[in-house]
Amino acid sequence: MSKLSHKWEPFIFVGIMAFGMSAILSFIILVINIGFVEHFLSIWFSSWMQAFFIALVPAFMMRKFAIIVLSKIIQR
Repeated sequence: MSKLSHKWEPFIFVGIMAFGMSAILSFIILVINIGFVEHFLSIWFSSWMQAFFIALVPAFMMRKFAIIVLSKIIQR
């Protein structure tokens, strides 16, 4: 199996972060709002998929902002 080029790293990183964060946050918010009801997993999966695709755009936008902020506060 060949590896991807280094140029794809920022996109893959943002995708993985949006994937994980949307999964965890949608799960916790559903538990808080409705509890463990019947068909919880199907409700969660549906809301998670929506949250994931919504989270991708802000995650890409926040990546640039985070790099700027980090460059100001971290000594290199």
